[in-house]
Amino acid sequence: MEKEHRSSDNQGGAGTGRPILRKVATAGLILAVLIIVSGTAALLYNNISVTRDAAFARRVDTAIESAESWIKSHRMDILEEKNVALLKMLSECDEARANPLFKEIVRNFMATRSQSGCWRRLIGPNWPIDELELNRLIEKESIDNKWILYAIAVGEAKITPEEMHLFDPQRWQRRQLTHQLNALVTLKKRSGKSDEKLDEIIEHLCERLSGELVFDMAVVDIYIQKVTFVLRAGHPEKIRSRWVERIIANQQPDGGWNDRWFCFDSDRRPIFDFAVPPSNQHATVQALTALYLVKYRYPEYFGIKKGPGQ
Repeated sequence: MEKEHRSSDNQGGAGTGRPILRKVATAGLILAVLIIVSGTAALLYNNISVTRDAAFARRVDTAIESAESWIKSHRMDILEEKNVALLKMLSECDEARANPLFKEIVRNFMATRSQSGCWRRLIGPNWPIDELELNRLIEKESIDNKWILYAIAVGEAKITPEEMHLFDPQRWQRRQLTHQLNALVTLKKRSGKSDEKLDEIIEHLCERLSGELVFDMAVVDIYIQKVTFVLRAGHPEKIRSRWVERIIANQQPDGGWNDRWFCFDSDRRPIFDFAVPPSNQHATVQALTALYLVKYRYPEYFGIKKGPGQ
């Protein structure tokens, strides 16, 4: 009798364990389905546009107009900060479509004195530089700045691309990847000649950034930079209209952009601060450059009809 009782107890324990396991398995399956569905929905949201070409073109126009107003209101701040990379982008916008405001800002910057005149060559290809000063600057700068200084002054720079791993197609990630692309594009433009190897690595880096954008959800400064730099590299075919739409959707009421998307910034760390940061010139100039290139340089890739003066 005692054996039978023990046997009965064991059977009862096993019987009660199976429903629990089934519930756990069911909950796990539901969670897995929810994750897959949510992930698929996020990918579709980030990559698929349902906006008609005419509506997209109107949004681009409105966003450009608001951003130009922001630049006008903050032109003195831009000149005070002296971020040459941003001023270079404003000059590129002016090249895509003449803008007296951008031209004035860049001209005023070039006319002011600065401790380091080397950086001005980024804007003025023929700007004279001191070789000794340049190489002292290269020695102390971060790798990103070493790249661009080399690109604008190949003949004077006492450093090689191999020392900086500038042509390495896989080594660099995130912002260093976009800066590597920027330096290579600058190098290509300054050389003034066709270089198949350089073209191949530029396209490869654009492909890498385009692949990352497929899975990027947070429309922050680095998201904007990826889109902008691929367009600046001359590869609009690698940029989806939806990514431009999402940049426009994150424009702030004052016409600028900031480095925040909900609770995320470019570092991808959650920020539990519900105060919306103000627009900044770094994100704003990059976003405006992307919109200028979309509208005035590559309209056919984005379904925008060319208007008068384009």
